[in-house]
Parts: sequence; structure tokens; C-alpha cells
Amino acid sequence: MAEDVVKEQEQVESSFIENESEGLETACYRKCHGQFCLTSTQNHFQHEISLDYSPFQDALTNYSSTTFTKIESLLKLDHSIDRIRNLIKNKHITCVDLALFYLKRVQMTNDFYKIIIELNPHLLTEAQQLDKEFNENQINHKLLFGCVAGIKGNISIRDMYNDAGCLILGRTNLSEWAYSVTENAPSGFSAVGGQCLHPDDIHEDVSGSSSGSAAGIKLNLFTFSIGTETQGSLLSPAMNVRNVCTLKPSLGTWPNQDIIPVNYDQDTCGPMTRNIKDVELLHKIASGIKTNAEDDSRSLRVGYLGQSQDGIVLLQTLSALLPLTTLIDLNKDLSLVSPMTNVMNTASLCDVSFLDFLCYALARDVPLYLSSHASSYSHQTLASIIEWNKSHPQYIPYGQSLFIRAIESPITQEMYDKYKQTLQEAFEKFTDLLKSKYSLDCLITIGNDDYFSCTTACGIPRANLTLDYYIPDHKQINIVVAGFSTNDDLVILRLLQRLEKANLQAGRIDTRTSFKKYIQQPLRGAYQNGCSIL
Repeated sequence: MAEDVVKEQEQVESSFIENESEGLETACYRKCHGQFCLTSTQNHFQHEISLDYSPFQDALTNYSSTTFTKIESLLKLDHSIDRIRNLIKNKHITCVDLALFYLKRVQMTNDFYKIIIELNPHLLTEAQQLDKEFNENQINHKLLFGCVAGIKGNISIRDMYNDAGCLILGRTNLSEWAYSVTENAPSGFSAVGGQCLHPDDIHEDVSGSSSGSAAGIKLNLFTFSIGTETQGSLLSPAMNVRNVCTLKPSLGTWPNQDIIPVNYDQDTCGPMTRNIKDVELLHKIASGIKTNAEDDSRSLRVGYLGQSQDGIVLLQTLSALLPLTTLIDLNKDLSLVSPMTNVMNTASLCDVSFLDFLCYALARDVPLYLSSHASSYSHQTLASIIEWNKSHPQYIPYGQSLFIRAIESPITQEMYDKYKQTLQEAFEKFTDLLKSKYSLDCLITIGNDDYFSCTTACGIPRANLTLDYYIPDHKQINIVVAGFSTNDDLVILRLLQRLEKANLQAGRIDTRTSFKKYIQQPLRGAYQNGCSIL
């Protein structure tokens, strides 16, 4: 009997493998039973829903290629919020022109890259209204006037940023249910939107779950986007796509009641942009935080950790260009190994795995969300969603292992609270050590891994930046800055603005010319725990 079961499973796996597109291993473990096709020119999931261009068809047909090329040229070197507002203010473009430019970009790219899952049918009408307001001089107080945003598909759009003069292009693709349906799905796959692909190389993982929000920035489909994070879902795609900046804000500073939940104790919205200044502006608007004159003149002491020698040399080279900033190398400090490991591997301290912690919250919070939005959904429990999925397996080709694990979760609220408390205490001990020993304000990690994504449960902010260097070919590396307490958002953004400016000021940095050997073995063991991305 056991041999028959094994043989049957091998046959199933074999059928999965036959469906894989050879050489296109990206993001797709292609277990879609023939429902999925990915080639160098085609990307299609059998049940995805096509975008509806009908509200814009006439306008797109009549849209001048000259206007498109003009806007493309105007935004080539600077696609910031300030740039958009100034172009409109100085009458180089109109809000309708810009909205049509983004719609045309979507029309040109979305069939393959699957960034957008739904378009706002009122986009052009709303753009016309903004142009009318501009002609009537009603725009001075609107900080995002004319800008166009993409909103992640698990967020209720409502009137987000409308008071600031922003237009909503539509909803962006995401890993299904913010990557909490199953561990087996590739990043960026949803039944509605299909498989979101990496803009630079479809062999690379775009990462998730805010996949479309990050990839759309790189493909110039909107001025900025809004994603969500439970644990890593903002920073991971921003880092994988490169040249996308994001902030996982302090818990509670952004509203989260309109996010379809994974865990209300961690879920938050956050901005994705092309530069740190825009991240800060969006954060201030959403959170209501006012600028303090002392923020710009504050001296910062910053520790850094990382295993990339090029990244460390790059950071040291930039340090001379950082005003009011002292960088401290922490890589050789053996006393940090144990407390850092405790933060990154909390499960070893309390016998509760991260997945069980997550799944308990999923089973607890999804019914709360459904009951508070009863008029919008026919389901009221996670169990009923699971049953519907079982009856419609074509829409969940990768299964629903996490949903099932959630309703079968063996942990209690007491165990859940213990995991959270253990993590918070471990992080507090780690940061207390850094503050007492080095008087640090925040921490940089260098490299393409978000090592402290686990601290989302502590509510602290994290943000990222892509830096450029040469060896001699052009290379890029990510840095992540983590705050030590809630409401450190502006502290870490101020540091990243200084680094961003220094990287531009320094020009072409060849790390070989200032290369130094670093012995970083003492902390290497702490990096082996990995991180989950949700």
C-alpha cells in the first residue's frame, strides 16, 4: 500500500515537472496542471482575468505618440513626485496626459509582466476634474497633485490620498492573499492576475507579496505605489527589483483596517517609490507626522553588519560624505552573536514556529475582517473559504496548505503571546546592548537579505535603499536600516537620504581601489537562520 502511495505521488510530481517551461525557472515551480504557459513572449494563467480597457479605449486610440514620447523623455532622468507636480504646474503636461501615459505603459507591458490586476474605470474622469481644479488655482495645498498611484490588491482603496490630489490607476498584482494561502506558490502569483514577472529578468524572482507594487515602479506604470507587509513583503520585492525604495512603517502609524489581514498585530501598508524623499513625503501624509526642524540637523550614530566585502567598502567610502553621521563596524563583535541569533530564531526559545504563529493569527483575524465587511463578502469564516477553494481547485493550482494549517493550528492564544513576547524581549536585549555599548540610533545591514524582517512583530520600522558601485562593471547592493523603537521612521529615512545623496555625489566608486579584508566569520552563524516573507 505504501509503495502504491509513493508511486502515485511520483507520477503527480512528474506531471508537474513536464509542465515547467525549460530555461524559464523564474518564480514558477509550475505545478499548474497545464493551466500555465510562460515563454519568452507569452505569460498566461488559464483563469486570470483580463484588464478592462473599455472606459479608456477611445482616449487611448486617439492618444498622440508625440505626447507619449514627450512625457517619456521628461520623466527619463527624474520620475519623482516633485517632478510630476512641477511638470503639471508649469503646464508641460496635463493630468489627463499623464494618466493616459501610464495607461499606455500598462497596455504595452501588462499582458506579459502581469503587474496590474484591475484598472480604475474612473481614472480619466478624475484626471479631467484635477485639470479643472488646476485651471481654477485650487492645487496649492495638494502635495500629490496629478500623481498616479498603484494600490496593492489586498487593500480597500476608498479615498486613500484623494485629499492630496492623487489619482488611483488601479490595483497591483500580489502573491495570493499576501502569500498566506500556501508555501508552494511562486512569488507574485494570483489567480486573478496571473504570474507577475521580474521587470529586468524573468529568470529572477520578483519576490512577494507586494510583487506588482514593486515591479510596476521599475516599469514606470505609476508615480508611486502602496504595498503591504506582514513580514518582509514590502522590503523583499523592493530589494529584489532594485532601485525601488520602501518603508515598513512603525505599526499603527498607517491605517491597517482596510487590509485583508494575515495578522493584525503585524499588517501595515507602506509606500514604494524611486527615492527616499518621496517615501518620507508619503509617510508623513499617511501618518500625519509633522516635520521637526531638528530632524535634519540631528547627529546619528549607526552600526552596520554584513557579509559583503564590496558593500562594506562602499559604505566606508561613502562615510566621508555623510554629514552628522558616524558609522560603526559591528562585524567583529563576538558579543552580538548570541543576542542577534535569539532575535532571528525566536522559535528555538519558545517551542512555537513562525508558521504556527502566523497561521494562528490568520485563523483568528480573517473572520474578524469578513464580519466587519459582511456586505462585501459571501464568506464569513476561513473554513468556508477553504471549502470553496476545494470545490474550485482550478483557482488554487498550488494548493492551500497554510489555510489548512491555520484552521488546524495546535497553538493557543497563550502560546501565540509567548512567541511575540519572546521575540520582543530578544530584540529589546539586542538593541539595549547596541545602545549601551555603542550609543547607536539605528542599524544597517548590508546585502540582499532583510535579516531583521522578523522584527515586524515588534512594530519597529525598516527601510531600504539600492546603492551603486563598480568592479569595474556596474553593480548594485541593497542596504536595510532598522529602527530600535516604534516611531523611529524619520530617523532611518533621514539616514537613507544622506546615503542616497552621498552615493550620487560620489559618482563612480570602484570598490577594488579601496578594498580591505574583513574577518566576518564571528557573526556568520547568526545569518544562517533565514527569514520568511509575507
